[in-house]
Amino acid sequence: MFEQMNEQMQTAMKPVTDLAALNMSTIQELAEKQNSLYKSLLSEGMSYFEKASQQKDLMSLAETNKAYVESMQETVADVAKSSYTVISEAQQKAGEMFKGLSDDMTAKFQEASKA
Repeated sequence: MFEQMNEQMQTAMKPVTDLAALNMSTIQELAEKQNSLYKSLLSEGMSYFEKASQQKDLMSLAETNKAYVESMQETVADVAKSSYTVISEAQQKAGEMFKGLSDDMTAKFQEASKA
């Protein structure tokens, strides 16, 4: 009897555990992207300061600044796009999970009402 109750509880909680697993994997992937972005910003920032300190005239410094800003824009835009993709995919998977749960519940209610 206990095994049957345990099995029913696991079956009932499966959608919740699946959604929690999806959330955890999404959060982990986003955290990895943010960590990578932070490392990239630090690395490029240090490289910029090294290059800027070696410039002899204002025009060279302006070119170094321009290259640094363009690089930063590209890096941040790439991370934003990939993060958006991760979130969109997770949202789609969650929607599919809820639709499946809804379909299962509807079928069970229809089955129960026939009995």
